Order: sequence, then structure tokens, then C-alpha cells
Amino acid sequence: MSHKLLINPIYTSFGIKEKHLLQECIHCGFCLPTCPTYIENGKEMDSPRGRLYLMEAAMNGEIDISERFFEHIDLCLVCRACETACPSGVQFGKLMEITRDVTHSVRYKSSVSKLISNFILSVIIPSHGWLSTIFKLGWLYQKTGLHWVTKNTFMKNILPAKIRNINESIPPIPFKRFAKNNVQTFHAIGEKKGRVALFTGCVMDHLFPDVHAATIRILNWNGYEVVIPSDQTCCGALHVHSGDGKTSKQLRDINLSVFSDRSFDIIILNAAGCGAHLKQYKQENNKDNPTYPFSKKVKDLTEFLATVPLRNPEFPLYLKVVYDEPCHLIHGQGISVEPKQIIKSIPGTTFLSLIESDACCGSAGSYSITETEMSLKVLERKMNHIASTGADCVVTANPGCQIQLQWGMNRKNLSMEVLHIAELLDRAYQKSNGYPLP
Repeated sequence: MSHKLLINPIYTSFGIKEKHLLQECIHCGFCLPTCPTYIENGKEMDSPRGRLYLMEAAMNGEIDISERFFEHIDLCLVCRACETACPSGVQFGKLMEITRDVTHSVRYKSSVSKLISNFILSVIIPSHGWLSTIFKLGWLYQKTGLHWVTKNTFMKNILPAKIRNINESIPPIPFKRFAKNNVQTFHAIGEKKGRVALFTGCVMDHLFPDVHAATIRILNWNGYEVVIPSDQTCCGALHVHSGDGKTSKQLRDINLSVFSDRSFDIIILNAAGCGAHLKQYKQENNKDNPTYPFSKKVKDLTEFLATVPLRNPEFPLYLKVVYDEPCHLIHGQGISVEPKQIIKSIPGTTFLSLIESDACCGSAGSYSITETEMSLKVLERKMNHIASTGADCVVTANPGCQIQLQWGMNRKNLSMEVLHIAELLDRAYQKSNGYPLP
């Protein structure tokens, strides 16, 4: 099915600035060896350069917006590795988000998939109530043994392939989320050096409460009071990557209002995908505080810790560690040196190099669900490199990467731990006298 007659009205969303961004590509091909999908299948249309051709051709009405068009657009992980490699500074991620946004209504018009997609994106993900209910059901599913049965017995062969893969990738689910419905304050230990806010997010809050707890202990131990504002919601990254720009903007405005308290020195994030998205927030609709420098206050945990004097861990951790760089930390935020410095500063750790540490693991938000086949191919390449290191643990800084890498460990029967960098540093601090216990 194609939508040729609707192309021009849709692509009026591409203004002069966006059209100029498309034309910045000089077709040099430097992006090709950095693109996970091009590496896997070698198709020009599944490279950044090829996708830019498709965007421009569709904008000019030279091709139909058909399912073939969407095949190539959907297969992109939006890992933004091409941006790091591009000598012309093409803002590929932004162009991809615009393309998915303006074509979203065409593809899903009057379809069941539109209703399901809209319900998940606009109702479930932004709601802590919905998410708590779903994750508690998931917790029950695991605790009763049903998850084990569907993973390890003949039952797994009954499930459709996509459902079976999703089922196998589910990590251990905690019973409760970390944040609460009221404002939480965690006081600094010793001399207070500052006051920071913690962005808890959606998936991170419900699936990785231990990472939030470790983050707060680290910050408190180093003299920072941590405040968790109530009513914060999903950052909107999943929405904009899925083409739901409207809901993403609504979530943006909620978070801008929630974090408008100027008493925060910094807004800390420990999820690379959320951090990259929040740093791109535009504030023109924040009527209460139109000049509030929100994006300038947003810092990844590692970015912040690298700029302040840290207490040295008192006891060594005897671990061989590899660091897998989240795409939206290295390519989206330009943060690479800081996490490595933190890991190397921990006594007893042996930092091992990882081939293609800056390449995507195949998670990419909901990509592992929507494009499972390609996601697994990208993951397999990543796991082969990790397995060759002989490390004790793999450290990353994004929840989606944690889930994906642990799934890779399970698939290859590897015994390496997968840790968030906050969990590693927290573990190094835990034997220090006076450090708060988990």
C-alpha cells in the first residue's frame, strides 16, 4: 500500500531548515562502516546515506511512501553512530525523528495497529499506575514459575517466534518501583556540596530501582543532597523514536514544569537514552519558566561525577571489566572518556579493551521488539566481541543496554555480570566506613 497523494501535505513538515539539513550530506560514505544494519546486510538503502536519499526523494514526491519505504526507515536503530563519523555534521537522528513523526499518521491510519500503538505510547508508558500494574503482573509471572515453564519446556515451541524472543529477554522484575508519589529527599553525608534532582524515568524507575538506589548512595556519599520530584513522567524518547511527536511534546512540557525548581544545581540521569532526549528539550511552551535553562542543567551521572572531587573507594574490587558504550551516551551526548575514567579509578579493577565498544548492541528502545531479527544479529556480533575479552563483568550506562546484554549472556551461556556503572562504583564504596548499606 502506498500513499503518493499524501506525500506533499505530510512533507510540508520539513521546513527550510530541515531541507537544508538533508542537503548537508556529501555522500562520502564514511557512515557506512559505522551503521549496524548496513554492516549486517550490505544494502545501500539500509545505510544512513541511503535513508537520506529516501527521505529527500519522498519529500520531493519522487517515490511513494509505501511499505518498502517503511522497511528501510524502520530498520534504522537511530544509534547515531553515523553522526559521530560524519565529516559534514549531518543531524541524522533529528531527520529520522522528523520522518517518522510526519509519516506516522499515514502508515497507521484507520488500523488496529494505530490503536494499539497509540494506547501503549500515550496511555501506558507515561502512567506509573499502568506500569506498576504491568510490572507487578510480570513479577507474579516470574515468581509463580510460569516464566521458567514458557522458557525451558515444550511450551516455548508453541509461542510465536517474536513472542518467544520477548519472553526470553525479560529480566528479573522487582516488585516495586523506586520513586513514590510524593517528593523524596536524600540528605548528603558529611559536608553538603550541592543539591541535585534525579530524573527517574519510566522503565528505569520500574525495572532498575537498584540502580537508582546506588546512584543516590554515591551522590550522598560525595556530599550531594538528592531530591526526586513527584509527578515526573517518561522523557518521551520512546515516543519520538516511534513517530509520536505529539505525545513526546506533552511529556516534555510536564517534565519542564516538574523540574522548574531553580534550587537544583543539576538534574542527574543514569539512563543514556533519557539524557540524550532531555538535552534536546525545547522550552518554548514552558510558559511558567520560559527562560529556565533546563537542558544546560541536565547531566549524565558519569558526566557529573567526572567534574567533582570523588571520595576514593577504600578497598579494591578484583574484577576484569569491559565497558560497552551506550549509543545515546557516546553518539548522542558525546560522553565517552568520563565513564572509563570512573571505572579505571576503582582500585583493583582491570580495564579491558572491547572491540567495537562504541557500536550498538541492538536494543535501541523498542527496536528489539519491533525488529527482533536484526536486533539479534547486531547483538550476536556484540556478544562475540565481549566473549573474546574474558572479562568478569560488562559495564554499561543505559537500561535498554543492560536488558539486551543480559539477554545476550543468557543466549551464549556466559557467566559474566552485566552492571550499570552506578552499581559498580556503589559496590566499590560499600566497604567504606560510614557508607550507607543497600
